[in-house]
Amino acid sequence: MSTHFNYLAATILCTSALTLHPQGVSQQPQLPQTEPPPDSGVILHVEVQAVLVPVVVRDAQGHAVGDLSEKDFKVFDQGKQRTISGFSIEQNPSLEATAQPAALQPSAPGGAPSIPTTPAKRFIVFLFDDRHLGPGDILQMKKAGTRMLDQPLADSDHAVVLSFLGVNSGMTRDHAVLQAAVAKLKASDASHSVGGNCPDIDYYTADQIVNKHSQSEWNIEYEKAAKCSHQSSASVAAQPSQQGTDFVSMLVRTAANQALEAGDQDVRETLLYIRDVVHTMSKLPGQRTLIFVSPGFLSRSDEALALQSQILDLAAASNVTFSALDARGLFNFFVPASESGSGSIYGDITGQQVEDHTESMRENEDIMAKLADGTGGTFFHNSNDLVGGLKTLEAGPEYRYLLQISLQDVKLNGSYHALKVEVDRPGAKLQARQGYFAPQPPKKPK
Repeated sequence: MSTHFNYLAATILCTSALTLHPQGVSQQPQLPQTEPPPDSGVILHVEVQAVLVPVVVRDAQGHAVGDLSEKDFKVFDQGKQRTISGFSIEQNPSLEATAQPAALQPSAPGGAPSIPTTPAKRFIVFLFDDRHLGPGDILQMKKAGTRMLDQPLADSDHAVVLSFLGVNSGMTRDHAVLQAAVAKLKASDASHSVGGNCPDIDYYTADQIVNKHSQSEWNIEYEKAAKCSHQSSASVAAQPSQQGTDFVSMLVRTAANQALEAGDQDVRETLLYIRDVVHTMSKLPGQRTLIFVSPGFLSRSDEALALQSQILDLAAASNVTFSALDARGLFNFFVPASESGSGSIYGDITGQQVEDHTESMRENEDIMAKLADGTGGTFFHNSNDLVGGLKTLEAGPEYRYLLQISLQDVKLNGSYHALKVEVDRPGAKLQARQGYFAPQPPKKPK
């Protein structure tokens, strides 16, 4: 598969001694504001001949285990066990015996790989999701980030504070510079919903109506549309999957389609930026840790799944560990008082709004959990100890295994393959990649 490398994330390197200047890329790129950047002309070619599956194994106390060998693992692809064709162990440089991951070696029966000792060096990107963080959440994260960075970085560490909307500290070891960048974070003024529509439908509800054909969601939005358009809602609402021709139905359908399109675009831009950051980090020597601070976001489209798979492929191949912190803290599934009225009697009676609020909060974190599990990182959530969470993610897992399975007999049709990893260690808990997309066949030249 081939993907365009957007030049925005190259700014991670341009302000440090580690400079990336591919042909056609500005030496002083700017982060995105409102307009999409011009195509840099740089193409990232990813030839997929195998799938890399990062795995972290933890014992009952939550400590990462580092004494396993290839024979202790099994990998199942669509329920079928696959041969592990490559195996290596990565050891955290903060441990006494510092190490980098060995080059992935062909598996030897029962053989445990050796870990060569190398000078420890680690690069940390703190990526703050100011696209989705609200004013309250971003204020809490600024406080937590400033406190976490009170102490100087370890001798082996370099870090950068980065955001979607332009904050960039540059790669540095100066914790004061990182703190100053955190202090500049602001919530986005731009709404990721369409707004101003009658009815005003969010991304979650739009997906329920357009893609899931939810009758209860349709009934609620039909009633809201009748009110905001000053029409009668006494008539029977058409089914969401039907082409109702009454005026209110047309309002609901139009608003739902626009909200779905806006939501899909927001997810696309968010994941493309993350992908570009991961790619840029691959140019850095040593170990690479991406810490994503976000309230999460919905990612339901097929394109979003494909972008997730690209991020996981790049991260595994580039030794990038993705960890995430849910900036919402301890979950509160109560609907805020300011939003307690659904604007629909049907919605108030059925309690649909509370159910939607709860389910959308759960789904928002799904993308962060999958990217963390799929790269051997950690997902810190459902806790108000944001400072402790950031410190935990900064430390990273002590050990990470990298398993390789060949795609030699996989059909090149772009289909999704579910993965399952098992380990022969009683009581152990696994974090592992959950799936991948088979590569598409190469296009024939016209």
